[in-house]
Amino acid sequence: MRFYWIKSTPRACFIAAVVTRVNVGKMTMDQAIDHTLSLERQCKNPHLISKCEFKSLKRDSETELKRIQETRRAVPTAGGR
Repeated sequence: MRFYWIKSTPRACFIAAVVTRVNVGKMTMDQAIDHTLSLERQCKNPHLISKCEFKSLKRDSETELKRIQETRRAVPTAGGR
């Protein structure tokens, strides 16, 4: 057995789920990654994920979260207040 992604675009879906959980659920990045992995919706055998892949997922999730936060700051508020 080994860790593997199930679908053709699961990594992007996984990162989107992690970022959503951090924004909405007030989870830390590590908690969100662990929780999303445990659901096994995008991957199989999450307990066998390599340290390199885990670090890569965390780095990419943090990058996406920063991008969303910067975009949120750039959009003016409704009503011009």
